Amino acid sequence: MALFGHNLKQKDLISTLRNFRGNLSLKLTICSLTVGLMAGYAALLFRLVIDETQNLFYGFKSEEVVSGAATLPWWQIILIPVIGGLLIGFFLRYFIPSRRPEGVADIIESVLIKRGKMKLLPGIGTFLTSAVSLGTGGSGGREGPIAHFGAVLASQLGQRMRIPSSYYTTLIGCGVASAVAASFNAPIAGMFFALEVVIGSFATQAVAPIVLASVIGTVVSRVHLGDFPAFIIPNYSIVSWLEIPAIALLGVVSAVVALLFIWSIGFAERTIDRFHIPDVLRPASGGLVLGCIAVFFPQIIGAGYEATDSALKEEYDLVLLLSLIVIKTIAVGITTGSRFGGGFFSPSLFIGAMTGGAFGIIAASVFPDLAASHGLYAIIGMTAVCASVLGAPISTILIVFELTGDYKIAIAVMLAVAVATLITKQLIGRSIFQTQLANRNIDVKENQALRYLQFRHVRGIMDREFIEIPFDTHMTELRSIARHSKHDKLVVVNPEDHSFIGRLEFADLKPHVFADELDPDLTAKDLAQTSIPVIFPESSLKSALMILTKSGAECLPVIDTASRPRLIGLLHHKDVMREYNDALLHMQEEKPSKLME
Repeated sequence: MALFGHNLKQKDLISTLRNFRGNLSLKLTICSLTVGLMAGYAALLFRLVIDETQNLFYGFKSEEVVSGAATLPWWQIILIPVIGGLLIGFFLRYFIPSRRPEGVADIIESVLIKRGKMKLLPGIGTFLTSAVSLGTGGSGGREGPIAHFGAVLASQLGQRMRIPSSYYTTLIGCGVASAVAASFNAPIAGMFFALEVVIGSFATQAVAPIVLASVIGTVVSRVHLGDFPAFIIPNYSIVSWLEIPAIALLGVVSAVVALLFIWSIGFAERTIDRFHIPDVLRPASGGLVLGCIAVFFPQIIGAGYEATDSALKEEYDLVLLLSLIVIKTIAVGITTGSRFGGGFFSPSLFIGAMTGGAFGIIAASVFPDLAASHGLYAIIGMTAVCASVLGAPISTILIVFELTGDYKIAIAVMLAVAVATLITKQLIGRSIFQTQLANRNIDVKENQALRYLQFRHVRGIMDREFIEIPFDTHMTELRSIARHSKHDKLVVVNPEDHSFIGRLEFADLKPHVFADELDPDLTAKDLAQTSIPVIFPESSLKSALMILTKSGAECLPVIDTASRPRLIGLLHHKDVMREYNDALLHMQEEKPSKLME
């Protein structure tokens, strides 16, 4: 009986394990909790590495870098980013194949293009690169890199647990939500950031796992760091409702500042590219410039929370506020363009706070009896600029509320954000992440099936079965070919190099080869359609579909290269459409409606 009972328990255990393996919802829930825990502790580790790196080079760990840098000699402030740049160049060469630190744009690319599969080595490389960057004077944010690492951990867990790839997007959202929530101590904002920016929808089926992960990340942060907002500011309030036009105008100004910031990132990258600096030395050269700027404006060092906090507390005058808007924008451009690591969240908060503070001082000088404290305008500007840069109005509003703990100015904040994001959307229609992806020829607004075709090549589906006919072939031989051919894939080529000349359509051939009397002067070249566009084997199926649609052709000749036009295959319109339809079906299967079945 004991043996029988033991066997029964063993069978129950095996049955339970099998049920677990087959219960995808349960597995996804457990994975979301695990991801929340992993990403939460990864966020803490990231901050620890930044602190230790900063302590090693600057001699202090706190975020109060402005006061700390004031005690250092000028040569040390210049030298530290250069040394950091040399270390970063080493990381980029040996750990990151793309030779650049990755970020939120790469998370979105993974969701859109790679079906959520992210590699571990570039994730670790970006983690180390960004930590060294922020610890040695790089001017960026810590939220983007840790969100990226949280996404990498989530993707890796999904792959190792052999969860279907259709669930990777939700797991990546869990990693991002937990990382952002742990970094900001803002669980609601972390959840909305993952849904709004990374996943791109608020599908109810994906909300539950992401909420769980965000809560876990916040708990991890509060257990180890405490429960308090990132910025502790005085209580501000709107003096008069007549300020509403001024707040709307601040939304306009914030949109202009955000647009210039987004443009500056690409401009800095293109400008640095022109110098043709070796990849391994590129970060060090950028570090030299950053160090020189930091001697006069130490506020640009790192994430800049101390400077942002000072602007919110009205500790900066108008000249310094205006100067820091320009200087920080330049510093972030140099940081990104020279391949230092770092995100855009903290810099956009920084620049927005300076913009709002400067606007508030000017408004108070024009209407002293009506204008509120310029610290209030700093909060509003911080939210509006950040929302426009990130393209995430909902999550940005929530993050700022959770950062400041102040919900009394909700109407003012929401108005400025609405105006700013409306203007930026109308003028460029992209966030900074979408702009980065557009520079890589990835359109986030594009049909997903077309996007899938963009990364499939002609070579994979081209037809290699066809009949080559020399261009000087006469009617008698053409008649024999037409009678005995099992298909109508007839192409006219130069017999010497097999270069493509034209295609023979059976409809064009029939009246001539089956006539009672054959024309002795006609050749295959005379009957061939020679105006058909050609395509290359490495061309994308998306471009092939566009050519087929525009030309109206049923198939395209595939040639080796432009300089060597040897015919190697035919691409049929029906085959491309089959791939497109398969992509549509696949996207339909991956919709979030499956997630909580």
